Amino acid sequence: MNSRQALPCLAVVMLMICFFCAGARVARQSFGADQTSLSDLEWLETPRDQKAINWAKQQTQESIRRLETLPSYQQVSNGLDRLLKGVPTQPHIVLMGNRAVRLLVTQANPYGELQLARRDAAGVPGPWRTVLDIAALRKKTGIPYELSLIEYLLRGNCLPPEYNRCLLPLSFAGSDEAEIREFDLDKGEFVKDGFYVPKSLSETQWLNRDLVIVGQTATSNAPRTPANRPLAIQLWRRGEPLQAAQVVYQAEPGDALVLLTSAGSGSSRYALITRLIDFSHFEIRIVHQDGRVEQAPFPQDALRAMDLMTRIAGPKSIFVELTRDIEIAGKTYSAKTLLSYAVDPSVPATKRTSAVYRPCPDDFLDPVFTTATGNGVAFVPIRRLVPRVMVATLANGNWSVHQVVQADPGQAIGGVAGDEQDDDVLVTVRGFVTPSRQVLYRPPAASHLLAEDPVLFDGSNYTTEIRSAKSKDGTDIDYYLLKPRVPQHKGPQPLLVTGYAAFGISFTPSYFGYEVAGPAFKLWLDRGGSLVIPAARGGGEHGEPWHRAAMRELRQNSYDDFIAVVQQLIDSGFTAPSRIGAFGMSNGGLLAAVLGTERPDLFGAIVSDVPLADMFRMKYMGAGPLWLEEYGDPADPRMAQVLQRYSPLQNVRAGVKYPPFFISVSTADDRVGPGHARKMAARLESVGAQVYFYEDTEGGHGVSDAYRNPQLMALRMAFLIDNLMKGQH
Repeated sequence: MNSRQALPCLAVVMLMICFFCAGARVARQSFGADQTSLSDLEWLETPRDQKAINWAKQQTQESIRRLETLPSYQQVSNGLDRLLKGVPTQPHIVLMGNRAVRLLVTQANPYGELQLARRDAAGVPGPWRTVLDIAALRKKTGIPYELSLIEYLLRGNCLPPEYNRCLLPLSFAGSDEAEIREFDLDKGEFVKDGFYVPKSLSETQWLNRDLVIVGQTATSNAPRTPANRPLAIQLWRRGEPLQAAQVVYQAEPGDALVLLTSAGSGSSRYALITRLIDFSHFEIRIVHQDGRVEQAPFPQDALRAMDLMTRIAGPKSIFVELTRDIEIAGKTYSAKTLLSYAVDPSVPATKRTSAVYRPCPDDFLDPVFTTATGNGVAFVPIRRLVPRVMVATLANGNWSVHQVVQADPGQAIGGVAGDEQDDDVLVTVRGFVTPSRQVLYRPPAASHLLAEDPVLFDGSNYTTEIRSAKSKDGTDIDYYLLKPRVPQHKGPQPLLVTGYAAFGISFTPSYFGYEVAGPAFKLWLDRGGSLVIPAARGGGEHGEPWHRAAMRELRQNSYDDFIAVVQQLIDSGFTAPSRIGAFGMSNGGLLAAVLGTERPDLFGAIVSDVPLADMFRMKYMGAGPLWLEEYGDPADPRMAQVLQRYSPLQNVRAGVKYPPFFISVSTADDRVGPGHARKMAARLESVGAQVYFYEDTEGGHGVSDAYRNPQLMALRMAFLIDNLMKGQH
């Protein structure tokens, strides 16, 4: 989820506003007497309005005061501090030819050190040296810079084959807005008079040492999408003013996003433009260094969003998964097929497209971890929540596929990264009780363990099961259940439920990752707590149809799936409502808020982090226009009725007994926006619900980071322990 600014056509803007207001009026008329004051909360939407900031600061201070008096707080805070002082989680390593890069984050430096290493003949990184200390940069400049998502930023942002020049996006306080500055990895310094894009919602990719392709909103005349993302793509030559860069492509004003990536090296390097008309319709264009642009022959409705937003570009081919049967150059390719499309325009049209792999009926490709290698592609088929990693290579015009990793039940693939310069594949395997391991595979040579997280607790005391429940409409919903082998609690067990289940994104087992509340989750397990993650519709566990089964008017299916899993665990006697907490971030924060307002009788505590909460006003906050395809546009009266049935803010009612809520956000979150969280907290408070609100000034959409914000994580875990373990901790 992301953000940006205005449409170029005022008439279109006014027309959209009129449609929205009409839809909003339809919805508000049906809310009932206790909902008529929602418009009075709109002043909380403006992120940096002083009145809103003062309100947020006062609410936060009061919530901290109350939470610090909880019986478990001091013990939880001390326990988390000891954890963070220990051996840090190993950072993800990025392979770039004969180099490797990582961002090391520790308690002493929560903003991280960008580190570089040379790789030996076996591909293993040697000693690491710091080339950029983000904390030192913050201190030197007085600007709250952050650098995150390192594994995605550096491929394409560092120029092959030397990989010594990078275009580093430096976020401001964790927001999506960033400066882009040219950086010399060898010298460990920013390049004087190098490529530079001022603070904005822009993106860049290298084409050659003196040529960059850019989508930018830094100049005043730059056209933008409704979500304030770049609409035009430009070729920008070294020494040329950004505003003078040559426009090679411009999307339509109402499009959701225009994404950039790049691959290849030397004269064969190219850029890829992915036009997201919405999150179901796409176009792909190849941009060559001479400015030629060609469109790939894929129908707009035949591709999957998460493929296009990750790593589909390789040095020789583009890789996409089909969502339906299509015909290209007289040949038919069936749905679920992983396709290769050669980027070299000299290849005959009849030979540019080829089928790499088609999963068997029970398998589905993970929507995130398809990544190109030097001569092929790595991908992750999943069957009943158990993944494996496959690698396909092209030889003599034919694709050969072999398996390199098979995970165990309860384990997940946490990352797959290929190297464009060879066929090395870096795989991260993790589980609830299995520390993450990054292993380098270079078949047929032996594999090499490159990084492994520290062991934080004795996993033999826990077991992971994969179960299934029937949703309201009879659909089978698989889920992970992590539980103690020998219960520490008598009777119903304390249980946390979490997930994401939208945009084809899924939560899977991780070793104290953000999906399961980070290192603070150990404090829950130490006290005998359990965890459940349903593979609900909206996610990607069963392919794109599973995602689309919870889009727009079908969104309730996702919530019904979670409720069905929780109800089954209650009916079996495993747990009870007073022992169950729901938590999640972003769309997961929306999920938690919906569960707490739709079925308050099923939960004893709700944690809603950086959530969407007002589905009628989302297009006016953060990057809200991007989400209309996923959730539906309230300007459509039919969708307004659907949204009204579950939108958390609109469904808070006087006289209802709600479980306690803990709502957190960052002022700098320009992706979803702090307005959702602020309004939800205010609305709950107005009907007498017990609510705690925490707003940090930094952190952006990733405010829940144990190293940067240990206080938030300790307060949150104490809130869950004291509400759900009822003095047995």
